Amino acid sequence: MGLSTILRKLLKRKPKPLEVQERDSTRGEELHSTKSKKPTPAFASSHTGAYHPTEKNLHRTVKDSHGGDYQPNQYKTTSSDQRTDHGGDYRPNFTNNNYSAAQAQQPNPSSRDNHQTNSRRAEAWDAHHAVKDDEEAGLVSRKRNQLFHHRDILKRPYSGLRDTRFLNPKDGKPTKLIVQSSEEVLANRSSADWERKSTDNAGPWIFRLTHWATADGGRSIVVWLPACAVLTIVLLNPFPVTVKTRNNGFYEPVLYKDWQYPYDARNRYENPPCKNLPYKNAPTRPFIGQIERVSEPAYLCLAEGMKVINVQQWRKANGKDVALDYIMVSYTGKQFASNNDKDKDSLHFIGQHAAQEAGVRAYWVSCSCLGMADDQEENVWRISDVIKGAFQVVIAVAGPVGVKEMGTLPTELLSQWGDRVWTLPELLLSPERDIEIYTLNRSLDQVQQLKQCLERPPDRINRRNFSRFWEDASIVGQLLDHYEGSVILSPLELIATALKCLERRHTTQHLPGDLSYSLMGLLRQRPNARKDDSGFQAFARLSLANDSNMLLERLICLLPPSPYAPWYSFQDHWDASLWDVYPRTQVCGIGENDTVILDGARGATIRWKSFKKVILRGNATVIRRIAVLALTFVSPFFIAAIAMLAAGASNAFQNSGYGYGSGYDGTTPLKAIGGLFLALSLIILLSSPWLIKKLYLGKVWNAQPWFFGIEGYIPIDEIEKKLFGAESGRLSWSTTTSSLSRHDHLNHKDLVNYCEGQDPKTDPEVNARIQKALSSTNSEEKIFTLVDTYTMTVTLFAAVKPPVAVLACGEEGGMQRALLCSYDWTNNTMYRETVLRMETPAYWRMSPIRRVRLGLQTRARMG
Repeated sequence: MGLSTILRKLLKRKPKPLEVQERDSTRGEELHSTKSKKPTPAFASSHTGAYHPTEKNLHRTVKDSHGGDYQPNQYKTTSSDQRTDHGGDYRPNFTNNNYSAAQAQQPNPSSRDNHQTNSRRAEAWDAHHAVKDDEEAGLVSRKRNQLFHHRDILKRPYSGLRDTRFLNPKDGKPTKLIVQSSEEVLANRSSADWERKSTDNAGPWIFRLTHWATADGGRSIVVWLPACAVLTIVLLNPFPVTVKTRNNGFYEPVLYKDWQYPYDARNRYENPPCKNLPYKNAPTRPFIGQIERVSEPAYLCLAEGMKVINVQQWRKANGKDVALDYIMVSYTGKQFASNNDKDKDSLHFIGQHAAQEAGVRAYWVSCSCLGMADDQEENVWRISDVIKGAFQVVIAVAGPVGVKEMGTLPTELLSQWGDRVWTLPELLLSPERDIEIYTLNRSLDQVQQLKQCLERPPDRINRRNFSRFWEDASIVGQLLDHYEGSVILSPLELIATALKCLERRHTTQHLPGDLSYSLMGLLRQRPNARKDDSGFQAFARLSLANDSNMLLERLICLLPPSPYAPWYSFQDHWDASLWDVYPRTQVCGIGENDTVILDGARGATIRWKSFKKVILRGNATVIRRIAVLALTFVSPFFIAAIAMLAAGASNAFQNSGYGYGSGYDGTTPLKAIGGLFLALSLIILLSSPWLIKKLYLGKVWNAQPWFFGIEGYIPIDEIEKKLFGAESGRLSWSTTTSSLSRHDHLNHKDLVNYCEGQDPKTDPEVNARIQKALSSTNSEEKIFTLVDTYTMTVTLFAAVKPPVAVLACGEEGGMQRALLCSYDWTNNTMYRETVLRMETPAYWRMSPIRRVRLGLQTRARMG
């Protein structure tokens, strides 16, 4: 008897309504339960336990609940189309499980009432979420009028409306941020939530005066003499020989302390205490709750009769020594609709045929073998164990196939199958056997589809050759090498490579952490999935649970190509890989709103309000020693000279004929010494502009570390005038510190192959970004300038908000990776705005800081 004859006989069964379960098999995503719109047949008593297709859709049938055969799942979940309208939130299915589509057509008053009640519930839910959407639209305005509270490092409370503040390095209080800006920024008045002001001149005024008097080799005696007169008055005070060092030679500290509990701590005893336990400080939950591995699936379909069995119960009845090998049927919900009875029937027939051909007892297909509601979600996360334990993996694909394409590999359909997130682990973890491919031709009717598919030998292909169907074939090949044992990836390389493959694929979101949960099956430790996890929190818990070789610590040191790049972007502006970064910190916990708790960082505060006087130290050259001695002792010399001359004149007067003296002419040794001191003092005072200039200018070997910030671009000579009082050639543009830094060969005929930083504005691309930033909105990129007085470098960088703190967290390529962070005092969180590469000596001039709550997304994106 032919296959088509058997199928046509089975089609004559009498239909019966059947509740079916919606589910995308390859993703394991829970969808809502609903009644089949088309009737399905019941089991006849003569066919107990058998699988019977329907007249039109070949649907399997269900015996009564006491037969042990396939039972539909009795739980309700949510479909993807219902979630889409509510921003990813679950919308309940307000339908009665016992209310079928067939019953809806019957004039049953009670059923009609139930239907109306459920409709009212759905309307109420939609109305609630409409209000919720309106509230989210006005979130910014509400936050502006909301009163926030803060606790500083010394436990002092502060309350106020949302505004931009920084932690004052003097007292640790949140202080309003005032940003000095270039004239162009002030003239354009682009929107910002911080106050702007013009730049002040912090150079010593005494040096500015002497520089003005000595400009162009000395302007004229008309300028020189008044300058000397002013300096004479100033130098009457003792000239300071030594200057007190600020902060013991360190940058301004970051006075920060995180007071909040983490969302999850690396050490579970740091989690919030559970008050209902008898002992104190009991953790609410362990940090790593593990999903136990299983050696066999919980449910299987027996090839004989196509009935679903509970594996444990079957083992009790048949013994633990009986072999129960099975075939896994892999497919994608894009080709086999989870709410289509015909598609489910086709999958069961393919599974049965593949099992019989392989000589095994059973097959596993996710639309029927995930169990009941109470254990179904847990079984979803164990699909990786199902794949590993399978005798063989077969793939079912479906689509319109022309006559010419028959007998060849369905390349387009396989590419579509591999485009889903959950099918990649199925390929990687499948047994090292050729994978069989069953193709259904959708251009035929149901019977002809199955007949053509099952009568023709399936296509066979080695799993290593599957990667050629995908654009990321080279990356998938690396993962295949790892799981075949030919080239073993390190834990860091495995996670980074797998995540790079998964994020390129598509899925309909079931949980925000789906991307991480699909990665979970490839790793050893599998923490419990949580519905309240965000995508980043799920990945962070997975990373901390496994030996990821400090992946998170390395990830925070990378500079994404865009401030709005997703958290799983492992790209870096300088093309560094994760393993190129050597962390200096440790992530000791996960915080709310996609933050991490970071420990071991060194930090410094950026001063934005104005420049401050910088203490400089140079070598004690002969000229400088003479200048210091002369300017130090000119005041006592001048006073002594005046005193001696006055005393000499008094003695001369007393010894003259007008007194009682002997007629002496008044010339005494005291007057001679006083005249000598006076002449020496006048020489020093007349040359004081030149001496002061020599003292302040020259090479600097040590300087007080400061980070000064400016909004906008300012030429380096203008910065030197504002900071030191005159152009001195001390500052230079950084070479590779930021994404806007530029460098080239030193323009010197004798110094070949020397690197020198260039003015970034000379690059047309950078200049265009500078001009664009002048009219940017509050959430768009702006240009800032950072002056480092310790390394005497100036760096132009781009950020959305002005960063108020520098956090040194790692090193790469002989440079320190420093995170420039803005600060949100309302939640006591530092947000990474950009990443710089700083010279190593600057790291040791930063002070260690306490644990920091760090957000990887820019503060503008977090709202």
